[in-house]
Amino acid sequence: MMKLEEFLRLNAPEELGTVAMVVAKGSLAVSEAIPTKAGLLASVNPSGERQKAIDVFSNDEFAEALLGTGMVEEVASEEMQEPLEGKGDVHVAMDPLDGSSNVETNNPLGSIFGFYSKRLPASGRSLLGAMYVTYGSMLTITLSFGKGVHRFVAVRDEAGPSSFELSGLNLRLPEKPEVYGFGGSRKEWTPPVREFVDTLEGRGLRTRYCGTFVGDYNQVLSRGGIFAYPQFVNRPQGKLRVLYETAPMAFINEQAGGYASDGRRNVLDVEPRTLSEPSPAYIGSAEVVRDLERMVSAEGQN
Repeated sequence: MMKLEEFLRLNAPEELGTVAMVVAKGSLAVSEAIPTKAGLLASVNPSGERQKAIDVFSNDEFAEALLGTGMVEEVASEEMQEPLEGKGDVHVAMDPLDGSSNVETNNPLGSIFGFYSKRLPASGRSLLGAMYVTYGSMLTITLSFGKGVHRFVAVRDEAGPSSFELSGLNLRLPEKPEVYGFGGSRKEWTPPVREFVDTLEGRGLRTRYCGTFVGDYNQVLSRGGIFAYPQFVNRPQGKLRVLYETAPMAFINEQAGGYASDGRRNVLDVEPRTLSEPSPAYIGSAEVVRDLERMVSAEGQN
C-alpha cells in the first residue's frame, strides 16, 4: 500500500509535498488532543465565534509547523486576526478545526487547507492545491494538487507511530446523485433556495446533514449530490469563508468532476476583499449545482 510520503514525492512539487506532510503530522496531534481540549475559552475568533481550547491548539499546531518548513510565506487562519509571516513561496489559508461545535455531540470534525500562489486574500484561481482532514471514525486526508483527488487513511503500526496509507485514488463524484444537506434553518433561506430544495426528494435525493463542512462534503463526494450553506434572507453573504473554506473545497470538488457556485458564478472566481469574507456556497455534483445556480440567478434578475 502506498504511503503518503511516497505519493507526495512522486506527485507533488517539493514545496507542496513538504507542507502537505506537515499538515498530515499535525492532524495526528490534533486528533489525539480533541478529547482533552473540548472546553470553551473566553476568547472569540475574527468571525465572532467563541473559541474552544482545541480551536487554539489546532491553530497553533498547524501554523507553527507550516512556518517551520521555511517554504511558507504566510499563514492566514480563521482563528487569527492577521496572518503570520514566514519565508517561502506558498501562501496557506486554513480553517484549523472545522465544525468544533460538534465536539460535544461527537460528530465529525475537520481541518481545511488552501495552498495559494499569491498574497492573501486571493481567489481560488490562485490555488496550487488543497486538502482537508476528517476526524471521524477514521482519520483521513483528502487532497488535490490539480491532478485528481486522492484519499489517505491513518493506520497505526504496532511497531511505531501512525502513518497515512492510500485508500482512494482519483476519486470521482458518482454519476447518480443521492444526498443533499443545506445549512441554516428553512425560514432563513431565500425563496429560490427553498423552492430548489423542494425538488430534490422528487429527484430521488435523501437528506444528510451533520453540521461540519468536511463531514457533509464527504457524504457528497462518496454518494453524489449537493451540500450548501446558502444565501439567507437576512444574511445574503452566507456564512462560510471564501479563503479558508469554500475555495479550497471547490478546488477539490472540481478535480472530482463536480462544480461549486456562490449562486451566480463559480466559487473559484470569487475575489475576496478581506481574509474573512463569507460567501454562499453550493457544492457537489455539477448537474445538480448548475440547476440550483440557474434558479437562484434567475431570481436575482427578476
